[in-house]
Amino acid sequence: MTRAPRRAAAKRGKMGAGPGTAEDPAAEPAPAAGLAGSPAGTPPPGATPDLAPSLPPAAPVAPATSGRLRHLLILLPSTRFGGTEGHTVQLAARLATQPGLRVTLAADPVLMPTLAAAFLPEPAQPQLHAAAIGWSGRVPAADEIVAQEAAAQATITALAPDILLIPLPWPNAGLGLLRAGTALPRLVVVHLAPEAEPGGIAEALPGLQAGRAAWCAVSPPGAHRAARFFGLPQGAVAQVDNPAPPPPVADRTLLRVALRGALGLHADAPLLLFVGRLEQTKGAQHLPGIAAAAGMTPACAGAGPLRAALDRQAAADPARHLRLLGHLADPSAWYLAADALVLPSALEGLPLVFLEAAAAGCPVVATESALEGLGAAAPGLARLVPTPAPEAFGAALRALLADPVGAAAMAGRARAEAARRSWNRILPEWLGLLRAAGAHHALARTPAPEMETPR
Repeated sequence: MTRAPRRAAAKRGKMGAGPGTAEDPAAEPAPAAGLAGSPAGTPPPGATPDLAPSLPPAAPVAPATSGRLRHLLILLPSTRFGGTEGHTVQLAARLATQPGLRVTLAADPVLMPTLAAAFLPEPAQPQLHAAAIGWSGRVPAADEIVAQEAAAQATITALAPDILLIPLPWPNAGLGLLRAGTALPRLVVVHLAPEAEPGGIAEALPGLQAGRAAWCAVSPPGAHRAARFFGLPQGAVAQVDNPAPPPPVADRTLLRVALRGALGLHADAPLLLFVGRLEQTKGAQHLPGIAAAAGMTPACAGAGPLRAALDRQAAADPARHLRLLGHLADPSAWYLAADALVLPSALEGLPLVFLEAAAAGCPVVATESALEGLGAAAPGLARLVPTPAPEAFGAALRALLADPVGAAAMAGRARAEAARRSWNRILPEWLGLLRAAGAHHALARTPAPEMETPR
C-alpha cells in the first residue's frame, strides 16, 4: 500500500528542495559506509539482567556498497492516531521524495486504516507495512516488550532496511523496538515526555543499548527528560523543531459567518476552538467548565474516550455551549473562523495544533505546560494560564477578546514563529540526523585500539 499524506498535500503543498539536499541528500558520510554489517555488541560485564529475556538479534543487513542509505524503516509503536502519528506520516512522505531512499512505515494493524486514509498517491511514496508492534500498556511490561521485540525482528528480517527511525509517542512505548534494532543504526524520536520516568524503562535499559542509538526530541524539555530516562549524557539528545503548515488560503470573513451559521450562532457570536483527542491528558474534561466560565461556545474537533461523557454534558446544558464536531481530517477552516484556540493540556511536546492555529492567525489560550516546549518565547506567542482551571481560562479568554489589538499582535508573532518552522527548513535537519545516526552506529561498534604494554 503506497500513499502520501492527505492533509500534508491539501494544506502544505509541494515541498521545495531545502539547503543541502540538491546533490545527494540520502548519502551517508564515508565513516558510515558498511554501518549495518555487524551484529550488535553485548552488554558490559556486570550489567543488570533485562526486564524480559531478549530475543536473538535480527540478522544484520549487508549495506549498499555505495555507502548510501537505501531503505529507511520507520517503526511506529502507536495504536491510535494523534500528533505523533500525524507528524510521522508527514515526515515519511517527505523523506520518500529523496532520490534513492526507499521509506517503509510499519505500524500495528489496528492503525492501518487510519494511516491509509492519511495518504494520497504521489510519484514518490512511503510503503505501509502492518506489524503487531503497537504498545498498549495494558499487559505486564515484560510480556509486551517480548511480543513487540519479536514482531519488530520479524519485520526487520522481512524488509531488510539499513536504518531505523523509531518515533516514541510515550517514552516507554518502544522498548521492544529498541531491543530488536540494536544491529542497525537507530534514530529515536521522543515526542512526549513527562517529568516522572514511565515504568519499565529502568528495568529494560541494559538490553536497549541506548548509547549506540542517535536520539532527538521535538522540544527542549523532552530532550532533557529523555536523556535522564535512558541514561544518556545531557546534550546527547538533539532538539529538532516541529514543523508548521503554510497559512491556509481562504476567506476568513466568509468562514466566520458560514461556520457560525452551521452551529446556529449569530455571525458576531464568540467562537472558541478545541482540536485534539478527547482525553484527560489533553484537558478535554475541562471544556464544559471553560465554556460556562467564558460564556462562549467552543467547537470541539476530535474523538476519544471522553466523547460519551462530553455528549451527556452538552445535552444537559440549556445554553448549548459545547458543540462536538467529531474528528476532522482538516480543521484549517475552523482555525480561520474561531476567535481563539483553547489548549488546556496537562502535557505536550510542542503541539502541532498550536502551530496550525498560529499559521492561520488564530490566537491561542493555553496552559503553561501545554507550551513549555516554546520556552521563554511562550508568553509572547499565546496567553498562558498556570492550570486548566475553568475560571482561569474563562478570565483569560474574556480578556483576549476584549483586546483585539493585543490579540492581533500576539497572533502576528505566533504566525512569524510558524513561518520559521517550514518543512523546507526542517527536512534537511532530519536528513542530517539520519546521516549522523549511521555515523554514530559505525563509531559505537568500532572496538577501541588496544594499548601497548610498556616494556
